[in-house]
Amino acid sequence: MAIDLISEADYERLPSDPLQKFAALEEVCRRNMLEAISHETPQDFDALVRTSYMTIVAAAAEELGVDGVRYIDSFDNVQEDVQEFIRLVSGVVARIRLRKSSGRDAFSVRLANRTRGIIENELARLRDSVSESDLDEVKKRNLLGKIEEFRTELHKERLGYGAALSTLAIIAAGLGGTTSFLADAPNAVTTIIQLIGQDKEEEEAEILRLEGPPKPRFLTDHSRGLSTKSSRYLEDDDIPF
Repeated sequence: MAIDLISEADYERLPSDPLQKFAALEEVCRRNMLEAISHETPQDFDALVRTSYMTIVAAAAEELGVDGVRYIDSFDNVQEDVQEFIRLVSGVVARIRLRKSSGRDAFSVRLANRTRGIIENELARLRDSVSESDLDEVKKRNLLGKIEEFRTELHKERLGYGAALSTLAIIAAGLGGTTSFLADAPNAVTTIIQLIGQDKEEEEAEILRLEGPPKPRFLTDHSRGLSTKSSRYLEDDDIPF
């Protein structure tokens, strides 16, 4: 009996990025596996579905260069094998999702709620500075609009550096030329920039902690289960030992 855990249409819809493709494929296959198995289905059928899931996902991991995934057949029954396999795969997928959500965009950062609150206070100071300046009403409206524009960026899932910092620069430049410019306005801008930088630094440190340092990878000679580096040494007749 053929088990089709992922269709041709599903394959076509997978993302182009290898890691994201693996995560999406695993999600489709796991969902279809769980839907196919029930209390009414025979045990032999359930075992076939589970082994099909592990086979497809392990093959996809090998093809796409995803580390940490291997076919499991070391337990007394298939159900235990697939439970251990899912445990391994879940960790791999979690790392992939983390990279996508918070770790790989060098020009954005996910701000902590506390950081957003402090920045809101600094924006309030900036609004006061604009309101109390000797700028004409048109310039005041423009600067207040820029502050609101920054607030829109602030409350997005990830704060983009380009739009946010350019807006802050315009605000600082507009206020800097006023004779009644409040002394704490540039401090507010500086504080906001520092807070953004601190959260980005902490985000990068957390990603490094979870992923660990990069590991060297060698191509595998599957016919003998040896890396190509190991194979070269074993085939060298001149090794003096």
